[in-house]
Amino acid sequence: MTAGDPSDFLRSQYTWFFVLQYPIVSFILAIAQSITQALGIYCLEGKKAYFAHLWITIIGIISLGMAMVNILRFHGNLKSHMQEHKPMMKLLAFKLVVGLEFLEQIVFMVLDATGALKPSDTLSYADIIIGLPTLIICLQVVPFAFLFYHAYSIKPYTKMNVKRSGDSQQYLAVVDSETGGPRVKRYQGGPLGVKAWIALFNPGELFRNIKSTYKMFHASKPELKETTMSLDS
Repeated sequence: MTAGDPSDFLRSQYTWFFVLQYPIVSFILAIAQSITQALGIYCLEGKKAYFAHLWITIIGIISLGMAMVNILRFHGNLKSHMQEHKPMMKLLAFKLVVGLEFLEQIVFMVLDATGALKPSDTLSYADIIIGLPTLIICLQVVPFAFLFYHAYSIKPYTKMNVKRSGDSQQYLAVVDSETGGPRVKRYQGGPLGVKAWIALFNPGELFRNIKSTYKMFHASKPELKETTMSLDS
């Protein structure tokens, strides 16, 4: 992002919307799926425009695509400030699973449409539609579990109590006067991490982040207007 470029600033303003719309859209699509199934117009294998499955799938893909594009743009703008947190590794560890599942859905759709996979004495229709895809997903997430362990390391949350030096990227350890060694600060989410688990299942944080982000960018509009006027002059 170029400093003082209003167009870059405007694009960053809407990044939060295009990213946070995905869980909201997914939630709405899940409700729509349940409703259309109850009405008998969902049809998992239906390819006609009449069936809701086609449109729910298309909307979900568009929503996911918008979120991914803006996440990658955000990473490109701020990667120099987030290197120690391995943002790309975190993104790949999570989205590679989703991407592979999406590609496998396409493969099974092609195999089913061409008749390469047919029900037999040892393979039922449910095995082809649900069993095999689910089995493959269960097998492929095993190596991804090790990737998650590496990408989402606890090291950034077990850090030395440090103070910033003159260089914004450099830190100096605070020496403990009693032991003579660096003082270590650990983060603990309550006994056995109970508080962390409660926070994990609390949806209120998502809505608070949406609200706070909207307020932040709404408050920055006057500053953007002043910057634009100064550049035009």
